[in-house]
Amino acid sequence: MRRTNQILHISRDNKFLDFAIHCFEQVCPGQNDYLILQNEKNPKPITQIKHDAIHSISLSRAIKQCADKDFLSQYQAMIFHGLSPTELKVLHSVNGSIKVIWFGYGFDYYPLIDYYMQRYLGKKTIKYWYNNKKGLIKFGLKVNEYLPILSFLKSKSQIKNFERVDYFAPVLEKEYLEIKSRHPEFRAKYIDWNYELGNEIFKSIGSEYVTGTNFLVGNSASITNNHLDCFELLTPKRLKKNKVLVPLSYGFPVHFKEIIKEEGSRRFQSQFEPLEEFIPFEEYLRKLRTCGFGLFGSKRQQALGNIYMGLALGIKIYLHPKNPILEELKKKGFHLYDFNDFKKEKHFDRPLSLDFQMENRELMRQMSLKENYLKKTKDLVKLIDTFE
Repeated sequence: MRRTNQILHISRDNKFLDFAIHCFEQVCPGQNDYLILQNEKNPKPITQIKHDAIHSISLSRAIKQCADKDFLSQYQAMIFHGLSPTELKVLHSVNGSIKVIWFGYGFDYYPLIDYYMQRYLGKKTIKYWYNNKKGLIKFGLKVNEYLPILSFLKSKSQIKNFERVDYFAPVLEKEYLEIKSRHPEFRAKYIDWNYELGNEIFKSIGSEYVTGTNFLVGNSASITNNHLDCFELLTPKRLKKNKVLVPLSYGFPVHFKEIIKEEGSRRFQSQFEPLEEFIPFEEYLRKLRTCGFGLFGSKRQQALGNIYMGLALGIKIYLHPKNPILEELKKKGFHLYDFNDFKKEKHFDRPLSLDFQMENRELMRQMSLKENYLKKTKDLVKLIDTFE
């Protein structure tokens, strides 16, 4: 028997949640509750979620409610949109037999693959990272770089944080398989659902393509973007008079943002344009249209939203050769490139050919069809309907 409120969603103020609400309200309208966690000591206005279906709740009250079997009994499942330390506190309080679903973001599950993230850092980036460590910690991390036993043991110790998760949706299925291969005791089953941002992007970009030849680097201040290694590729001969746009509105670790700004300003001077604050989406699109080239230095799945936008706008996208997204998108037929191609490129005075821009946009349009992303939500809701 279906309950009145079928699904309980738990999230922080999160720019991706509007997409999820849009999907679930089309598939099972009025049968979802969306609780947005707030710090009761320092509550902040919700700025990233635009949908009015949400309800703010203090972290302490959310913990109390999720420990109440009677409260949870009105739902068939609960979905966590990302599991930062904040959401983990709620997860650990969940009482009763309710099924728990985790929509992974990357930052929350990559530590299960490599806790210290060293395998995802470039040579220049890891050098700066080490400079912030001291003594035995620095020595231990350098040893771990070549013999990653410390990272494995730390990752193994984190598995218990996710014991209450019944179903897990990472961005890529291969990421789930890698976690399972490293940690066979990880009990959550795989489900195919993710934030396919293509539809919203496609509706916003209009008919225009890129108009400039600036360079976009990364999607955030997160250290795994390997900004410093990307900057090495932007020699004066390649850059010429173009600008280097670097989104820095969020990311971890917080102090690394300042290192990126210092190095960008030193190397590129007035041509360096850090984007430190969230700006309206239309304004962000205008800035992206000035970019003919996009460099994404992450060795892991990251920055899909910006990569999708770049492909749809006609930006010539370069990914790190180890990034699993490179293979995934090439299989789909997209024209995109890796850093080895970038090093061989001789002409940065013109972006991707118009034919390739048009083909990339059409492929993105096909990926963005409403039926595609709604099907995954319908399949998930059908699964939830089977829960006792």
